[in-house]
Amino acid sequence: MSAMDSNLVFRDADPSEDDELARIMYNAFLPIWNHNWFQCLTSPLDPIASTTTPLTLLQARRLAFYRSWFSFVRAYSGAVTLAYTPSAMHPVPSVASADPRLFKMSPSNSIAAVVLLLPPQARPSWFEPLIGWRSGLLSGVFGLGLRGVWRLAVTFEGNVERMISKGLKARNVAGGDQRNLVMCHGCVRNPQWEGQAPARRLFNWAIQQWWKRERESGGRPTPVWLDTSIDEGVRAYEAIGFEVLGECGVDTGADAKGIKLEPESSEEVKDKARKRSRQWVMLRVPPEDGKGDGVH
Repeated sequence: MSAMDSNLVFRDADPSEDDELARIMYNAFLPIWNHNWFQCLTSPLDPIASTTTPLTLLQARRLAFYRSWFSFVRAYSGAVTLAYTPSAMHPVPSVASADPRLFKMSPSNSIAAVVLLLPPQARPSWFEPLIGWRSGLLSGVFGLGLRGVWRLAVTFEGNVERMISKGLKARNVAGGDQRNLVMCHGCVRNPQWEGQAPARRLFNWAIQQWWKRERESGGRPTPVWLDTSIDEGVRAYEAIGFEVLGECGVDTGADAKGIKLEPESSEEVKDKARKRSRQWVMLRVPPEDGKGDGVH
């Protein structure tokens, strides 16, 4: 499945690309407060230049955490999609070989964005440890350490669940249960790629493809929800038809990038961290439910 939009190609990602896509996700999330806070960092991590770059233990654990997302989404027959700029090494699908080695030859900076979607009922759960173990998700989560697991699973995800449940019930959507919806499990722009909002455009395309398949199978399109921890993300998602269902702040004890505060940190630094350390949950409903398709 593929399509072209201006100078970008949108298509399903091949499993042979997952290592490179996880590296792109790692680099994209480096400045995001909650990802650093989950890992209890006292200093920032360095970017990973390539899939052959020697890694520190913290880098390896962080990368393994993201790599497990791709395996987990694939295990539940979710969608792993990407946007890229065509080149001689990475041509448009109509002239591309089916040989998966072609994907490995593509320079990483030609990949502009990555989006992962999970179908209804497919969620990380302690009650399905086999899938979590096989995908590497459990080991990836526990690689954060006990404090990191608490911050992720109890504090952060607890906030998400309370906000999405309250928002869905208030709008009488999906019985108030996010498991009845499609979930965005990741939407990132390659930090090496600039211009034209590739992640937003890819995300919109992936949603439209999902809804198209549901209509073709005789069903109704399923609303899509997500959580985000940056206000820039809120604005980008609103541009393609999402609305905010809930928002809350998090007392992290860290700076605006999620790095542990020094005892001598100024009030200005602490105030900036309080303003940055926030969570939002958002919802997009299909046009059949009274909303448009969003801005392309």
